[in-house]
Amino acid sequence: MIDLSNSVRPYVLKLLVVLGLVSFSGPPIFSQNKPGEFDAELYAQLVRQSNVQFTNLIKSKTVLADHKGWKKPIDKAFGKLSKNSGNPPFPLVYKIVKDASFNAFAMAGGQFCIHSGALDSLDEIIKQKEADAAQKLDFHRERYIAGVLSHELAHFYNRHVFNSVKKFYALKDEPSGKAFLENSKFSQEQELDADQTGLFLLDKAGYGGDFMLITLQTLNEVEQSYKEALASSKADKTRPELIGSHYFSSHPSPNERLSRLKTDKQELYSFLAKMEKTFDDIQLGRNLDEARSNLEDGIKKFPENTYLSKALAVCMHKIWMATASNEELKLKPVLDMPSFRDTMVFPPDKSKRAVMRIVPGNEAAYNRALKAYREVIVKTDDPYFLSNYAVLLSYSADEKDLDVAVNVANQAFQAEGTVSLANNLGVVLFWTDKREEAKELFNRLALSIDQKIRTLANQSGNNPQIAQYLKTIGQSTAQKQQVDPDYIYENFTPILNIALVESYSAVDPKSKGLASYYLTNYDSTSGWAKVLAKIHSIELTAPTPANEVNAFKVGGVGPGDKLEDLLKNWGKPTRIKTDKKSGLEYFEYDNKETAFILDMGTVVQVNVVGDNSPGLGQGITVGSSKPAAEKLLGSKFRKQGEYHDYYEKGKAFVKYNKHGKIDLLVVQ
Repeated sequence: MIDLSNSVRPYVLKLLVVLGLVSFSGPPIFSQNKPGEFDAELYAQLVRQSNVQFTNLIKSKTVLADHKGWKKPIDKAFGKLSKNSGNPPFPLVYKIVKDASFNAFAMAGGQFCIHSGALDSLDEIIKQKEADAAQKLDFHRERYIAGVLSHELAHFYNRHVFNSVKKFYALKDEPSGKAFLENSKFSQEQELDADQTGLFLLDKAGYGGDFMLITLQTLNEVEQSYKEALASSKADKTRPELIGSHYFSSHPSPNERLSRLKTDKQELYSFLAKMEKTFDDIQLGRNLDEARSNLEDGIKKFPENTYLSKALAVCMHKIWMATASNEELKLKPVLDMPSFRDTMVFPPDKSKRAVMRIVPGNEAAYNRALKAYREVIVKTDDPYFLSNYAVLLSYSADEKDLDVAVNVANQAFQAEGTVSLANNLGVVLFWTDKREEAKELFNRLALSIDQKIRTLANQSGNNPQIAQYLKTIGQSTAQKQQVDPDYIYENFTPILNIALVESYSAVDPKSKGLASYYLTNYDSTSGWAKVLAKIHSIELTAPTPANEVNAFKVGGVGPGDKLEDLLKNWGKPTRIKTDKKSGLEYFEYDNKETAFILDMGTVVQVNVVGDNSPGLGQGITVGSSKPAAEKLLGSKFRKQGEYHDYYEKGKAFVKYNKHGKIDLLVVQ
């Protein structure tokens, strides 16, 4: 796909909301559960859901019957690619959607969407590259769109949605962080696979692989433009949650994809992809020795390149920091490390395309980092790099370095008064024995940030955009902590640091209150949170991973289990109903008065509606008493209308009748 999420996203299921069901009738769709048939049954379910979801998708979009005459070239390209693919014919369904982004995607059932923005972008490329564009526009359109469609057809032919679901099954019992990273890696592998299959389809149809190259180059231009916009607006400094990483993306970078194509620029794209990964690794404090080696090789190719030299200095800074404990470092700095952009190597016009008397950690590593900074510091006026340098200098055992550190940190902050630059000024003040000034600065920053966050939190209930903004910060932080356990959202760092400074001054009720406030409201999982908690002997309660929450089962099957598990334990259902809006499927077993709700081949909810159901545990079912139910479910619940929402030992909703007996039981 060009930019499609074909990963598995579980629905947040609303309690017993069933609208517009469609019943399937006719011959039984399940056999006697012979080995090897579950894959076919799972794929059939995914196709059925895809049909429903595609219908709902196009209802929510502006669908165009045609877009500037593109329909005919699209039809011809789709026809040639599918006819010459060597695959059985299938009913081709596609829609052109009004959307300015460069995107197209495939669904499990063989439906495709193409954004009008992708077609407009291809028209611009055709005008630039083809001298006879005006006279032979449809001829060129057919070939250029074939590069996009071949990739999407490859996703369908290779059953990538199905494979993603299977991978999801394989990882469902793994810790959530590991599963996320593994699923991202697997998704990237499927994208590369679709590129290679797409090349094969282009060749078989007589178009040639150059049109895949053009598609990926166009994607790269889009991505590089986004990175340049972030950098020019300084959003990459003030909104770190917007910074992506190859570790968390469902797609490899366009440079990585281009590096897999055998072209005269393959070596160039390989170098750019390596630099992207190297800068990512330095951001996350990962594979630092390898990153240092990559940068040293890069500097040999481009000896005057300031960006690579700066990255090497930050890399060596982090290598040194890894030799010191958080307790020794005392406070958390924010080391700026930008994402790699192609223009760092190829400018647009060429690229066409002393208070501390003992240094914490390993002093030799510290001195190497300091040397790397000093070799490049005179070549740049980047305030964020200067701020990094000031932080490193403030740990120096040389008295004369300390005033320099304060002056440089101040200069950087005055240049662009962002939170991270102010935070680093506070770190420098602390280490140069200006601790009261550091405390005052951190206090002002923390009060301002906390007030803003509390205001946003209060507004989020009525403002979806604010709610999404806060959610994005949380998701970004959780993802990065999977790779870098010491990661803290940069704009929250001053709140941590004021709690640390006060705690270093005195372990008293005031500092403990600050520590508890930070740990309760901002972060209780990072390595820095553990340092703060240790000072005050605060016991941190680790969040229970989603995969470790008890899942109640009915007749051996519960939420998170696979379609295969359901069929093995329960056999063929009486009927299957599909919700027209969500595509969720209801497998109903009338004789046992139980229904299982499935999404993408996974059980997400079980409804127990009668006393013939085996129920939970030792027969907790319709008609069971509340005391008996709470012996299994626990006594903690929230009242949700008529339902008791039990959460202590697992997730279950219970509706009791006036006699205190279970009337309806829902397991999630």
